Amino acid sequence: MGTAVTGIVPIIIFVIIGLVAVFIVVKIVSKIAGATKEIASTISDVAELAKAVKESGVTKADMLEQPPKSVSGVTGIILPSIIREFPDFNYEEAKARAEAVLISYLKAITDQDTEVLSEGYDELRSKLENHIRELRNYNKKEYFNNIKIHRTEINQYNKSKGRCIITFQTAVEYIHYIKDEEGKKVEGDEEIKCQTKYNIDMIYVQDRDAGDNNYQAGMGVNCPNCGAPLKMLGAKKCSYCGTPIVELNIKSWNFSDVKEMY
Repeated sequence: MGTAVTGIVPIIIFVIIGLVAVFIVVKIVSKIAGATKEIASTISDVAELAKAVKESGVTKADMLEQPPKSVSGVTGIILPSIIREFPDFNYEEAKARAEAVLISYLKAITDQDTEVLSEGYDELRSKLENHIRELRNYNKKEYFNNIKIHRTEINQYNKSKGRCIITFQTAVEYIHYIKDEEGKKVEGDEEIKCQTKYNIDMIYVQDRDAGDNNYQAGMGVNCPNCGAPLKMLGAKKCSYCGTPIVELNIKSWNFSDVKEMY
């Protein structure tokens, strides 16, 4: 009897172990099946989402689109001071000119043609020429397409060395990319809009004797009657012959720099 019981015990243990193993396998298979079902459901959801996005017409550019950059504007604080010193200063006209300079500067880079720049001192034109020359040296072309201005404000107003400098800050968007000589894109994206901001410096040479020569050269600030140089550009009449100087202020403002603010 004892020998029979002893022989049955290992069998019972073996059966129990087998049942436990089967139970574990069943649980694992059940979990795998559940996980597979969840994965399949997720894949299905993703596929449905992709289909919905495609049908809605939403593009990669739309999904990656960023809001316009904020500008550091202090126009309300600074403009009264500028008007006190330059009563004929037209803010809206100056702002429009600054935006036109920025747009034409970017288009000049795209066209690799400095003549596209709407206006500016030699310093700005030289900067543009150097940028284009560098692109050509590396056999590259840089593109700024679909340019859109969002907002422009006065950012700073400084006076030094006989010059008054108004710095406009402009929030702008465009599509930007660079291609090599084979037309292969090496930087940027042809679909995604970039949001950035630029500072544009507008300069008024207040004192001919204190101003830099390169600014004086582009001014043409002489009396229309006797040809005498006008030392103070804010003057309403020639100090030599007394001829009234009409609308000299707005003509004396010009642009010296365009710089992206990262």
